[in-house]
Amino acid sequence: MEQARSAPNRQAFVTTLWWWFITLLVLVILDDLTFGPFFWLIARLAGAVWAMLAVYAVYIPVQLFLVSRGTRDEPGRVAHWFLSRLDLERRYRQVQDNESKVRSRVAGGVSAVLTCLIIGGVLPPLLLWRQGFERRYVMQIAGVCSVVYATEFALLHGLVPAVI
Repeated sequence: MEQARSAPNRQAFVTTLWWWFITLLVLVILDDLTFGPFFWLIARLAGAVWAMLAVYAVYIPVQLFLVSRGTRDEPGRVAHWFLSRLDLERRYRQVQDNESKVRSRVAGGVSAVLTCLIIGGVLPPLLLWRQGFERRYVMQIAGVCSVVYATEFALLHGLVPAVI
């Protein structure tokens, strides 16, 4: 009887883990496989320092620009295009549900900084903005999130390819 009860629980646990893996894979594909190869190439040709500097030079200003524009009534065409790509509806319901769970964890500054490691440096501050936080506070959090996410990205796509 005990084994009969634990089998469905184990299956549910494995299924949940599988869909979380797929969710993270989708998020990685959206960013890492889209932009990562450029920085890998820089790392392989010029070295880790140049690749990491390139990540900082691109990612921090772009993330701050997108959050700044995303907290306005009219973000503009370029920002709107990028921002609409960040809010894509996912094909698989479980992936969409898992991503919604991650997004729902953004309740304040600390959680925004922590979740930016998973969903990037733009969405957490914008989620705070949508919850009614002041623009000035959102921009301060965006500054921290952009540096944290750029650091993560620089390590993965600047340092790692130069080392291997």
